[in-house]
Amino acid sequence: MYAPRHPERPRGSRRVLIVGRSRLPERDQPRPRRGFSFLTALFVSFATVPASARGAAGASAVARTPSGPPRRIVALAPSCAEILFALGAAPRVVGVSDFARGLPEAQGKTPVGGFAPDLERIALLSPDLVVVSKDGTDLAAVRRLESLGYPVLVTDAESLDGVLRDVRAVAGPPLTGIAVVWPDPPVLAGPRTFVGDLLARARLANSAPENAGLWPRVSFETLAAWDPRVLVRPETPENRDVFAKSFAADGRWRVVRAAREGRVIVLAGDLFERPGPRLVDALELLVKALEARAW
Repeated sequence: MYAPRHPERPRGSRRVLIVGRSRLPERDQPRPRRGFSFLTALFVSFATVPASARGAAGASAVARTPSGPPRRIVALAPSCAEILFALGAAPRVVGVSDFARGLPEAQGKTPVGGFAPDLERIALLSPDLVVVSKDGTDLAAVRRLESLGYPVLVTDAESLDGVLRDVRAVAGPPLTGIAVVWPDPPVLAGPRTFVGDLLARARLANSAPENAGLWPRVSFETLAAWDPRVLVRPETPENRDVFAKSFAADGRWRVVRAAREGRVIVLAGDLFERPGPRLVDALELLVKALEARAW
């Protein structure tokens, strides 16, 4: 059986042979699960979506707009729209490819054409980020958008690993963070601990370096110098009062900007501090908490 070279290209493009198609009736085909399994596997948080990334020529720089994460995004291929929607960014998407209009989240979004998008319609949307597909968007249109000054991010997956890379590129660079095991004196989870691994899988770059040790005790001055963007801490009946006192407005953690500004995620200690199967539940809660906050 033959099919177009790339599913997002219009008919008539170079064709390749596809073998091994499943013979299951459509209603019996396995459907991909969305939600926790997807988000946890991809370690994503859309709070730091870049304003520009790989251009049509294949450059790999990733940057943000001076005003922060983009708020008006146009997706010029169905795959780009699905990535954005899976990242929870549907409210920020203002325009989509005609081929993406069947997606539930695309309802109410402005259609901007197919393989060769309508550049005038895109301009009317005033996007601060345009996400395109290397094989699913007309190259001349991509170059024209770049020449007009629109930040463009190009996805170019040729494999499952490539899809994961594209998702991470759209999600942007990770936030910095630390896991506070005890507040005073501060004891943290180093990168090589199971809690440190939890942070990494939630796409938080641990501010504590590996050479600090597994469970380093650090000074408040060191914490202030590291200046992590996010603090993650456990809560149990035993530590609740100690954390409350330490993180109070006049507490010792006031020297750390994330604590002063309330960028603190609290997880149940019986999930966060035990290296057992429920650590996956802690990861799910952490990812969702990061998703819900534009930090």
